[in-house]
Amino acid sequence: MQAGAGWIDRHGVWPVTQEQDIDERALLDGTAASRPLRPQNTGAIPELKRPRTEQRQAGRIFIKRVRPRLGWLRTVEGLFREEAERGSLFVATALVFAGGAFSYFALRETFHPIQLLIVSLPFLLAAMAYRGRLAGVFGVILFAFICGGAVSAAHVWVRDHQTLGSPVATELTGRVQSSERLDDGRRRFVVQILKTAKPELRYAPQRVRITVRNSNEAFRAGDIVTVRARLLPPSGPVRPGGYDFSFRAWFDGLGATGFALGKMALVTDGPPSSFFDRTKALVSHLRERIDERIASVLDGPTAAIASALTVGYGAAIPDEEREALRASGLAHVLAISGLHMALAAGTVIGAARLILALFPVVAMRWPIRKWAASGGLMAATLYLLLSGAAIATQRSFIMLAIMLCALLLDRTALTMRNLALAMVIVVLIAPHEVAGPSFQMSFAATAALIAAYRAHNSWQWQRIRAQSEAPSSGPGRLVGRFALGVLATTLIAGAATTIFALWHFQRLAPLAPIANLMAAPIISLLVMPMAVLSLLLMPLGLDAPFLRIMGQGIDAMRWIAAIVSDLSPQDGAGLVAGPAVFLLAVALGSFAVLQTRLRWISLPIALVGICLLGSGERPAGFVLENGRAVGILTEDGKLASNRSRLSDFVGDQWMRALDADRLTKPVKVDNVMSAFGSRTEGQSFHCDDRQCLYETENSLPIVWLNHAADLYTWCGKAGIIIVGDTTKPKAGSCSSTSQSLTISRMELARQGSAALWRTEEGGWRISYAIPDLSMPWHASRQWSRPARGLADWQPRKKQTKNEKIAQ
Repeated sequence: MQAGAGWIDRHGVWPVTQEQDIDERALLDGTAASRPLRPQNTGAIPELKRPRTEQRQAGRIFIKRVRPRLGWLRTVEGLFREEAERGSLFVATALVFAGGAFSYFALRETFHPIQLLIVSLPFLLAAMAYRGRLAGVFGVILFAFICGGAVSAAHVWVRDHQTLGSPVATELTGRVQSSERLDDGRRRFVVQILKTAKPELRYAPQRVRITVRNSNEAFRAGDIVTVRARLLPPSGPVRPGGYDFSFRAWFDGLGATGFALGKMALVTDGPPSSFFDRTKALVSHLRERIDERIASVLDGPTAAIASALTVGYGAAIPDEEREALRASGLAHVLAISGLHMALAAGTVIGAARLILALFPVVAMRWPIRKWAASGGLMAATLYLLLSGAAIATQRSFIMLAIMLCALLLDRTALTMRNLALAMVIVVLIAPHEVAGPSFQMSFAATAALIAAYRAHNSWQWQRIRAQSEAPSSGPGRLVGRFALGVLATTLIAGAATTIFALWHFQRLAPLAPIANLMAAPIISLLVMPMAVLSLLLMPLGLDAPFLRIMGQGIDAMRWIAAIVSDLSPQDGAGLVAGPAVFLLAVALGSFAVLQTRLRWISLPIALVGICLLGSGERPAGFVLENGRAVGILTEDGKLASNRSRLSDFVGDQWMRALDADRLTKPVKVDNVMSAFGSRTEGQSFHCDDRQCLYETENSLPIVWLNHAADLYTWCGKAGIIIVGDTTKPKAGSCSSTSQSLTISRMELARQGSAALWRTEEGGWRISYAIPDLSMPWHASRQWSRPARGLADWQPRKKQTKNEKIAQ
């Protein structure tokens, strides 16, 4: 359309030069009107909005061009829908639920459970509003994660109890809840304190664990006893990131540990116990009687291992036997788990069906299969109670109970769902176990086995369908399949548990497949069936022959462990990077949860995790929380200590963390200060009566002082000064301008053991095992005498008769 010297079309309006602009609607109406022209910019073309039809057409063109490039996105969306149809969302939710419980302890934040539940409500509403959509899935995942943290917070809130702050010697009276024999003849008792005296504790713990030496009288669970004992607070980790005994003791209800200073005596009168306590005492008494019966038939380490397999009492196993089993990869036999539970219940089920099948009338008319399953369920329940109900045992029992109940109800129980349900139940019962190696290794091994055999069964089913004839099943083939199954089980479970074994124990078992391949038939066909038969016949007194056969099988297993452990190379691995362990755990979880091609996403995640295993920084040494022991990694790979007699446990933990091959004792000198700078560097500590010195090549030396008065002598000369003076826990520190860092007993008492790190500039930095006292199992540390700057308590020296006369 022409408008004066300008024209208009669908591309826009070209500027005009007339002074008037004609209104087109007015032209159509017959009444032309004019208005002044707006100022026009002749250098630009004004834009007009496109009609909606043209916008839609352009959008369709864009979608047609982009859709071929987004085909992978639609494929992934279809795979996620298939995962949801297969029930993977339930397994993933259980895994995230456990992850939420673990995160509560890792973050060290004391949230109230009500707070976390309120925060989780919006995600629950989102999951309900967007049900069946991706947003709803994320809502369910986040809701489960926060609920896991809320469960942990609720358990912390409910289990609050008193913990001893400082060591004390007192006379206690309490009720025995359990007892266990040790390998050196001592017995370890768990006692519920009723009262204390001489001195009377104002904040006495509810339960303590004490060790009694040469107890001639047998005290049973439920007895009320009195004894004078030295009680100690539960110790913290021996290094940052190590196993925290105070964490486990707090959730076990133990407020102190210690040892008896005299004989334990029986008290005839006392307050009555509750029905729950009497039931627990009855079970504990039954476990003790079985343990004593096994010890009367068998002897030595064989009896200790047999007791561990039947009633869960493994404290009497000697350290050398336990080390041989651990180095050979057979230590899992001592933990009553799926293998033991399945063999125990399977033995009862098989025997019941065999006996019922001898009566054709009963077998033809009645469901003997369900009867046998009921007997197996009762046997598994009894085994759970007798074994002490550890985490691995609980998980195995729950999975087995679900499968047997499904058989009784003529239902099919999916195995991975059983594992997920068992995980949820265990977290609800004991969420603190999520942070421990037992929970992690048990569920990791089971999940990996289920996922691997699920994939194998799918492949085998497709292979059988493709064949015209069924594969042969001769005796040789059956033996070969059994051996291959044992080997595959060992490799899969070993690979899954290696992640957490490296993190918690810094060790591997390279020859574990060989040991398990040799020991598996003995355990499956000889040890566990004889254990079940001996337990069933023990009330009749006919158990001795079966216990002896079980002992012969255990001796064969011990022989295999000794041979394989001697052939095994060094199994130490040192500290590994935390991000690497996290990525490997995520890879394992995704492989176990996902069932479609999405499971292969775990492969690149695992490769990245493996590459990062050795990327973590290792400390140069450690300081024990009591300030008396220091360990430094030398240039030749040894652990140098300032103590001539370092605790075996502490030395083993430090050596494994630093990947040291052996311990180096200190060298005695007359005067450390006069010999400063002239000693061989990086080999060992040099100590006199007052101090110890460790010199390094590229940084200032480390000094340990027995007297706080020598502190300022070393300011500016030493990189780290550790004051172990028990009379002056608050020893002070060097000036802020000095290069010396000071570690006092007061800091160690509050923050736990310390790790020493070298910096790139040649200096030092320090990290502590307990950064704060926010968690209740660490709160009592602030009340210890060293944490308050007080000297260790010393008993008053008794005055002699002459001293009393002189006064």
